[in-house]
Amino acid sequence: MKKKYLLPILFSCTLSYGQVGINSLTPKTTLDVTSKTTDGSASEGFMVPRVTGNSLKAADAVGVYAEAQNSALVFVTEAPDPSNRTGQVEGMDGPGFYYFDAGSNRWVKMISSGTSTAAVTQLLCSGSSDIGVVIANAPAAGVSTSIPYTGGNGGIYSSQTVNSIGVTGLTAVLASGTLNNGNGTLIFNITGTPSAAGTAIFDIDFGGQTCGFSRTIQPAGSFPDVVPVIVNGETRQIMTHNLGADMSLDPNTPVQAIMGNYYQWGRKNVVATAYTGSGAISGWTVTSGGNMAWNSGTENSPVKTGNDPCPAGFRVLSRYEWQGFYSASTTTKLGSWSGANNNYSTAKVFHNNGSIITFPAAGYRGYSGGALYYRSSSGYYWSSTEYTGGAYSLFFNNTSVNPGHNFIGSRASGFSVRCISE
Repeated sequence: MKKKYLLPILFSCTLSYGQVGINSLTPKTTLDVTSKTTDGSASEGFMVPRVTGNSLKAADAVGVYAEAQNSALVFVTEAPDPSNRTGQVEGMDGPGFYYFDAGSNRWVKMISSGTSTAAVTQLLCSGSSDIGVVIANAPAAGVSTSIPYTGGNGGIYSSQTVNSIGVTGLTAVLASGTLNNGNGTLIFNITGTPSAAGTAIFDIDFGGQTCGFSRTIQPAGSFPDVVPVIVNGETRQIMTHNLGADMSLDPNTPVQAIMGNYYQWGRKNVVATAYTGSGAISGWTVTSGGNMAWNSGTENSPVKTGNDPCPAGFRVLSRYEWQGFYSASTTTKLGSWSGANNNYSTAKVFHNNGSIITFPAAGYRGYSGGALYYRSSSGYYWSSTEYTGGAYSLFFNNTSVNPGHNFIGSRASGFSVRCISE
């Protein structure tokens, strides 16, 4: 019966005093919560909303938190996926209490130690990892370098900008954030236009430690090897050629040499090329690759495996990434779409972020014996995302595009592969 009268009592407190007391008839503040027991016989405390970092990232995408939500307090039960740690959840590295600071437009972790100045024991530039390719005299986009550190103190750090030396024209930008307590990684996004081919060097001074990392600047060729595209709100680099294509040729003029190779899902070895005959292939493997063969992470946060056929710094796109790529693109088409196996002029062209990315309609090799089907009629490009008995792909034909195609067949089929920066 007491529960029936609790809400009216609280309203009465609010009307009578302009203050609310829980387990108290004489609240001393706007909200005064007094413990009901003192002998440990019952749990006491105040529980704030519990949310995941990914849900706060989703809220950021639609503008839920702004000036009116300044000082909102939540308990984050799980850090956002690494690919989601941007915007308002940048630097959100683990569970804990976070408050929303509208001034910086960030969720800020409440640190029990009271530490405010970031410090690390060691910066490990020798263990850095790179994403993307940098080409002389071309704007860098979707390019970053990650620097591991040890002995982080959980401190908050401001953004940092480092200009390149050696090859000039580039800038490495570290966004503001919060260190892990222990080991972690700093991500420097690289922008600008390199002045020449060669080596760009960045000298880092952070958290009481110094180190340097470098990026190789490739000479400009006749055709770009990669172009910047938007995938799920982030700038990434996608290769302009199919894996196995002749990269000296124009990727936007479909010919036999840019059809590329065919790969069975989850395997690294080439099973056919653009020059392999259209009939069945002797010794074709009919067993399917195992689960997680190309992605040991999640669909939204993929992790490249040793079976992935893409070159260093690149990997096969997940279904989620193909969907994000397609949603940020418009399409046109090239060729006659005749369905003839000797027609190499047919392709679907995606226009994304000012870049042109051409996908030849290379067809596929059948799972039961490797025979060629639907060249110049359809394109099939593997994703790293599997389902029971098969795997998803980017599919297109003359009239449609499906970035999450559920192919009615086997992972033993041979599809094209296009690679994106990790």
